[in-house]
Amino acid sequence: MMSSLSSHHGKPPPQLQLFLIHVFLGIQLSCSLGTYSNQTAVPGVLCRPDQASALLRLKTSFSTDAWGPFDNGSRCTLASWRADTDCCVWEGVHCGDVNGRVTTLDLGDCGLQSGSLHPDLFDLTSLRDLNLAWNNFNGSQLPAVGFEHLTELIHLNLSNCGFAGQIPVGIGRLTKLVSLDLSITQSVLHIDNDVLLVASWFQGIFLVEPNITSLVKNLSNLELLYVGHADLSGTGATWCDACFANSTPHLQVLSLQDTKLYAPICESLSSIHSLREVNLQYNQLYGQFPQSFADLPSLSVLKLAKNELEGWFPMRIFQNKNLTVVDIRYNLGISGSLPNFSSQNTLKDLLVSNTNFSGPIPSSIRNLKFLDNLGIAAVDSSHELPSSMGELTSLSFLEVSGAGITGEMPSWIANLTSLLVLRFMNCGLSGQVPSSIGNLKNLTQLYLYACNFSGQIPPQLFNLTQIYSLSLASNHFTVLSNSAHSSSDPC
Repeated sequence: MMSSLSSHHGKPPPQLQLFLIHVFLGIQLSCSLGTYSNQTAVPGVLCRPDQASALLRLKTSFSTDAWGPFDNGSRCTLASWRADTDCCVWEGVHCGDVNGRVTTLDLGDCGLQSGSLHPDLFDLTSLRDLNLAWNNFNGSQLPAVGFEHLTELIHLNLSNCGFAGQIPVGIGRLTKLVSLDLSITQSVLHIDNDVLLVASWFQGIFLVEPNITSLVKNLSNLELLYVGHADLSGTGATWCDACFANSTPHLQVLSLQDTKLYAPICESLSSIHSLREVNLQYNQLYGQFPQSFADLPSLSVLKLAKNELEGWFPMRIFQNKNLTVVDIRYNLGISGSLPNFSSQNTLKDLLVSNTNFSGPIPSSIRNLKFLDNLGIAAVDSSHELPSSMGELTSLSFLEVSGAGITGEMPSWIANLTSLLVLRFMNCGLSGQVPSSIGNLKNLTQLYLYACNFSGQIPPQLFNLTQIYSLSLASNHFTVLSNSAHSSSDPC
């Protein structure tokens, strides 16, 4: 599974670097559902001829031409898929019953290309695990008929396949499904108060589900649901009518990232006590954040970034012993404050920047020893950043926002040598940028945007050779005219 902020880490693929002059993209090839568990062949069982024939016809629909992240060609040659051999030992194939029927087809991360999903796939009616993630079907539509024949399916992963069109109703009839992934992985290019730009290898390609109620109403065994970067706008405010608590009582992961949802958050979700991950970021969700979410006993990951939520965010949610990720950035109407943190806290991502959070940043933030990504905000009064933040030497991402963050850029910033991304945005910090910022040799992004920094830009900044995304706009910098990186005007 992807890390919670994988789009912040590492340099972008070479194919996209020219597109990213002032923005960042990082694609991580990973299947949301992971690799299916290792299985051993049934001794003495040979593949049925009809199963081998269907697979060989499926093979003819694929090409191994390079595309996108697979610039050296596909990772799977399917060379073992040969007539008159036992298909139960072919690459990505497993026969799990005594009749020699194929129960697993795992071509995930193969990088194959096809003009469409071959209908002979649906002759493999004993399939329990089907993984076609990260193969390119070039914007073709998923077959309207066929999935309903795969009645034994437990795991279905069609993520990052470049499919378009309506999600087939047959998928909603697969009552044994435990995991379903129809998502497209995205990376944030640029995000601020008004604009969110994301990119994927399948930009402009969407699956469409006009009625999510129909999709889940019969999936009573479902535990993992990923439908990111699909178009659920037809559902509108009625998405709560899906009544997930009744239809999917065992749901553990609900990921509807960037699905054009324009609605409140369903408070009824908080009655699914098995929920451990909720990802509803990059939508248009509005209204109050349900206070009852703070009482979800298994909640580990909560991602609500870039919505239109408002109201008070419950402080007690940060004390949930299972919580590792909270990301509510870019909800300008959400208010709240940070609590004192105990040394038992296991948070890895704490991201509340660009919200209406207020109050001082507690010095006990030093207790967050597992913290990798930190985003903080303060819009009220005058609060300096506590020196205890300088003890968070494992941070790779730091974002600070809010006019209530005042003073100068603290010298302890130089201690955070693991930082890849440093952003001071729309904040009240002022004064000169210390030359010690040159110690941050690993920085790939530096945003000192719309604060009150002044004076000369430290020349050490230009020794940070890993930076490819830099913004110093809307400050009061002056640069000597004889500098190699000079401008006679303040910026």
